[in-house]
Amino acid sequence: MAGRVDAPHPGRVTLVIGFVTLWSLVILGRLMQLQVIKHEEFTQLALKRHVVTRSVLAPRGIVYDSHMDELATSVRVSTVVAEPKRIQEIPRAAHSLAAILRMNSVELKTRMMDPSRQTFQIVKRRIDPKDEARIEALGIDGVHLIEESMRVYPNRKLASHTLGFVNMNGDGASGLEVQYDKELKGTPGLISFNVDALRRSFRGNVEQPPIQGHSLVLSLDRSIQYITERELAAGVEGAHAKAGIAIVMESETGRILALANYPDFNCNKYNEYDAGFWRNRAVSDLFEPGSTFKVVVATAALEAGLTRPDEVIDCQKGSITIGGHVFHDHHPYDLLTFGQVLENSSNVGAVKLGLRLGEERLYEALRNFGFGAKTEVDLPGEIVGLVRDWRNWSALSIGAISFGQEVGVTPIQMLVGINAIANGGYRVRPTLVDRVIDYRGDLVRTRASQTQRIMKTETAAAVLRAFEGVVLRGTGKAAALEGYRAAGKTGTAQKIVDGRYSATKYVSSFIGFAPLPDPKVTVMVMVDEPNGTIYGGTVAAPVFQKITQEVLLQLKVAPDQTLPARKFDPALAARDSEDYLPNATPVLPLVAQDPRKPEKTKNEVIKVYVPDSTLAMPDFRGMAKRKVVARCQELGIRVQADGSGIAVSQLPPPGTAVAFGDTCNVVFAKKNLSSYKSIPGLTLDTAERSVPPPNETPGRH
Repeated sequence: MAGRVDAPHPGRVTLVIGFVTLWSLVILGRLMQLQVIKHEEFTQLALKRHVVTRSVLAPRGIVYDSHMDELATSVRVSTVVAEPKRIQEIPRAAHSLAAILRMNSVELKTRMMDPSRQTFQIVKRRIDPKDEARIEALGIDGVHLIEESMRVYPNRKLASHTLGFVNMNGDGASGLEVQYDKELKGTPGLISFNVDALRRSFRGNVEQPPIQGHSLVLSLDRSIQYITERELAAGVEGAHAKAGIAIVMESETGRILALANYPDFNCNKYNEYDAGFWRNRAVSDLFEPGSTFKVVVATAALEAGLTRPDEVIDCQKGSITIGGHVFHDHHPYDLLTFGQVLENSSNVGAVKLGLRLGEERLYEALRNFGFGAKTEVDLPGEIVGLVRDWRNWSALSIGAISFGQEVGVTPIQMLVGINAIANGGYRVRPTLVDRVIDYRGDLVRTRASQTQRIMKTETAAAVLRAFEGVVLRGTGKAAALEGYRAAGKTGTAQKIVDGRYSATKYVSSFIGFAPLPDPKVTVMVMVDEPNGTIYGGTVAAPVFQKITQEVLLQLKVAPDQTLPARKFDPALAARDSEDYLPNATPVLPLVAQDPRKPEKTKNEVIKVYVPDSTLAMPDFRGMAKRKVVARCQELGIRVQADGSGIAVSQLPPPGTAVAFGDTCNVVFAKKNLSSYKSIPGLTLDTAERSVPPPNETPGRH
């Protein structure tokens, strides 16, 4: 029939209704998921799009001297940053910014138009505060000022090696700044900004305020530090020397009142100096001490009951034979008392006391004084020094060690060891930080003192009297003070150059304390490579005198008005001994590893089978440690290896006739040898030809 319409099939209707119902349920479920189940997640996502969180650097803690005068502090400075993609006219913006910031406008424009740096770039860090208002007045969209913290050292060069410096990232990189970096840094803060769809901020909220780092209160006295640096610089320059070190320490406590290295550097402009200037020689350089070491031998013999303060020692007209080799005193002494041996710095007298002790007891005495171990001073880069086990000594060693050869010490070790004479027989741990305080000034912790008795009070008193004789009648008369009694010991040691003792390069030193009979301070002065006059009695002792005289006045120690005026006879000081046994085994000068890249140094002794024969010592310099060890095992030579990396020096030198089973001392260093170039006595010619050239520029001295 025309116009008939077929009724929908029941199955189709059911299918459509089921599809619509299912689709509705899916939509409903999705809405449930978005609005209920994941509500919190999408709320946070929305907040992230409308809220920006930024970290706020915490102010670094302040470093104070013992009188709460600021030695290192932090100031707020501005850094100019740019978002080039938001800048409408980059050439005009670059020109305007360059004019204010004293930059090259062409270079800045090129940098800002770099397609790879359109999101964010630093235009200039730490700008002059006077330029901040001018930058803001430009009103350039996409150019901002952000706050940074900059470390400032108000006294510039003062205590530079002790304080160190902070790098551009705000991290401690040297001195106390790196030693106490975690405590000085503080806790960063958080600040949030509400932003619109164009990412423009319109409201800020402080989520977490930054907390300033802990501050350090040092034992350093700013006035005493200044005096020490001034007199050391004058002494080094007057002697036309290479470098110098001076340390002032409280005798009883070990608190360091001043620590100076010359040459120094400006902490505010550390990057304008070669890295060699940053090295703290007082803790990181090794040297043979010379005559000052005779005190250790004399003290050990006295403590062991092998001599008496009143004993007369036959110095055999100034010569003695050790291991088949004859060596001499600087003057043909005959009979000297125990005290006169030290007063006149007699090599023969010191060697005789060393022979009485014997190798094992002398070695134990060295270790007892703290040599061959760190003093644990709170400064980075300290090395342990070098004291070989007595079983590895040669026939000459006991004589050489008795007057300061064949041992390597640091200036801080030498100071701590001799200081035990001043304080009645105690070895103290030297410290620089008296206490740590928080941003409110509340105490966090105080200095922990460490002392160890290493000799009887009577022994220390007897050696102290002999020390006073050095200043009154012996080689240290230039160290005598006005109005105070002083005591000390001179030293003049030959340096090692190319593995041998030099006839022209010396280390001159003086260590003393005052006032007697109850010393308040112990002072060490070391002058490296003086020209002309070389003796410790004429080079280092006058520097000690000038420093100590003013330090005692600064400490308000009343002078003794009954003491006669000091008299100095230059001819007597020139009698200081030149400590030299040419057949001794030189100790190669070493420096510490970079504190930013700490590396443990190992002393390894590898023992192999030893046949009965001789051979010429190979040249190991420039070879890797593994190859040196393998070669020595092949030849039947024992190896004493110091460090790791490439061999840079060896003893005995290449070509020396040695027997199978003899020991070869080999010093290894990493391929970057720039820090070793400044070390006198280290032969690098072969090593430098064998490794790629270092990236860093060697330090000037």
